[in-house]
Amino acid sequence: MRNGSFALGLAALTLGGAGLSACNSQPAVEAAPPLTEAQAGAILSDFAKAMGSMDLTAIDKWYANDIVAYEPGKAGRVSGQVTMHVSNAQFVDMKFDKAEMPDPKIQILGPNLFIASGLARLTSSAGKVKEADIRYTEVFQKQADGSWQSIHENVAYPSET
Repeated sequence: MRNGSFALGLAALTLGGAGLSACNSQPAVEAAPPLTEAQAGAILSDFAKAMGSMDLTAIDKWYANDIVAYEPGKAGRVSGQVTMHVSNAQFVDMKFDKAEMPDPKIQILGPNLFIASGLARLTSSAGKVKEADIRYTEVFQKQADGSWQSIHENVAYPSET
């Protein structure tokens, strides 16, 4: 009888534990759907449109508060949205009004993170026509509000070889 009571007690604890566990469990968090290369490309296209808009507010919204960037002509890294705003204002002063980012390399790192890199061509129709070719790497992350922002940017002039 003693072994039977122990077995019944163990069964009750086991079943009760499962029952309590089921009652106390948190609802399952739905996994974000996978990000497709086409979706990432559309995000990059919107980013390029903002760059070509020469609208400082539209450009600034693409950068996270804790952005880390390496910009051409800058000795060190640009850290934070305030410093990035200054860099963006200098970019706007250059008056490039078109940014083309053809054939980007998109690397999906998860449903909320991707890297876009490639060569871009900047042109200006204001005043004397100007052109610049740049290499870029942007790391985009989906924010809590559903927007996408760059958390890391590296822009450089390609070598002339």
